[in-house]
Amino acid sequence: MSEAVTAYFEEHRASSDLGRRALRGGIISIVIQYGNAALQIFAAIVLARLLAPEDFGLVAIVTVLTSFAPLLIDFGLLDATAQKSRITPAQVSGLFWVSAGIGVAVAVIVAAASPLIAWIYDDPRLQPISFCVAITFVLSGLTNQHMALLRRRMQFGRIGRIQLFGTLVGTIVAVAAAMAGYGYWALVLRPVTSAICVVVAAWSACPWRPGTPVFDDEVKSMVRFGLHVVGFTVAYTLSRAVDRIALGLVYRPDQVGYYQNAMNLYDNSIYAALNQTHAVGSAALSKLQSDPAALRQKYEAALSILAFFLMPAAAILSVTAEDLTVVLLGQKWQAAGGLLSIIALRGISHVVEGSQGWLHLSLGRADRWQTWGIISLVAQVVAVLAGLPFGPVGVAWGVVIGYSLIALPSVIYAGRPIDIGAALVFRAAGPQTIGAIVTAAAGWWLQATLLAAVPAILRMVLSGCFCSCVYLAIVVGVFRHSEPLRIAGTIIHDVIRKR
Repeated sequence: MSEAVTAYFEEHRASSDLGRRALRGGIISIVIQYGNAALQIFAAIVLARLLAPEDFGLVAIVTVLTSFAPLLIDFGLLDATAQKSRITPAQVSGLFWVSAGIGVAVAVIVAAASPLIAWIYDDPRLQPISFCVAITFVLSGLTNQHMALLRRRMQFGRIGRIQLFGTLVGTIVAVAAAMAGYGYWALVLRPVTSAICVVVAAWSACPWRPGTPVFDDEVKSMVRFGLHVVGFTVAYTLSRAVDRIALGLVYRPDQVGYYQNAMNLYDNSIYAALNQTHAVGSAALSKLQSDPAALRQKYEAALSILAFFLMPAAAILSVTAEDLTVVLLGQKWQAAGGLLSIIALRGISHVVEGSQGWLHLSLGRADRWQTWGIISLVAQVVAVLAGLPFGPVGVAWGVVIGYSLIALPSVIYAGRPIDIGAALVFRAAGPQTIGAIVTAAAGWWLQATLLAAVPAILRMVLSGCFCSCVYLAIVVGVFRHSEPLRIAGTIIHDVIRKR
């Protein structure tokens, strides 16, 4: 085995610069991810002007119904490989073939179920859409372990570039198909093309190649770990998808399309950063599993920094959502802007709730993570059903309120094995939460009064500047909480100096 491949299987060890490496990797990863998000938004802008809301609604129904499938394919084995202190190439080969086999099986099941999906929603167009989407599941099973090894080495920049490449090619193909008049097929071709590109790029970036598998006790232990991870991720994904599933059953496809594009804008702004920090946070904290005190300290610092920057971003997105959506997607998507204004508020509590996974995975307690996923799913089903009679707006408010109520309990539950409680969360993210809530309220007041007659683009700029000043005045001025600015500045300086 070459030296380049051996490096991916080094044993986890704590190091003096772990925090700096994690933060640097996180910043690079988030920057690349926002480049990815910018491409996604560009695609949304172009495709929204070329296609009808109904086109988005049709594809959204299928993608939401099958959103659990990639999680079954991963089977939690990506996290298992990244988290495990010691692992061998033969063991990873075993996990690779498990993922690949599950990918084929899931694709066959989804393809076979495509007539049933079309029958349930009474729309024959859903059958070929479902059949084509199934192709992505086969491809997904071929990349998970390569991405896991890259994460294990904390090569987050390389992971980000792979994802960016897939998004770029998928966007080009989708826009070309839409301009050629293929309608909703443009939205179907995008994920298929992206998945092909990710397979090629991941295998090029990671020199490890699967070989003869080994299914020893360690592999079986990792599969059990992965089973708990997939239990959480499937439950959590269903909790995120239940809103659109319910809307699709009760309301017209165009209503689902408005809601879906609002979620797309949220996912490509706030959730994109949270998703990247999950990979960074769980990989970095896993190196501290034998030192609970250090793990608590690093978790508190990471949560504080993430909350400092993402919570105000969510507040500003909520304030400017309607103008932003109309400017980007066009006047016909104004209803999506109103929904985004509500959905963006979830980002304030999402920062705290999203960090629970760092703790569960770094502590090797995927079983507790799975339990919480079930609790989260039940809470969201109740929230969506409560809001469903009031249409997409009611569902959006239900989702925001539901997730906000479980955010703090989620971290308290995850941190119980190492005594992380409410006090630590308030200390790490309390000032930022208060600042973001006040910022959103002040921004809405400004939009409704002084800026009501101002042109949309200028109103967004003025609102963004006003909200930023309000947030800094509260968090830095009142609470004297400026440490995240200093740390982020130091890391950015290091990144620039090493370029």
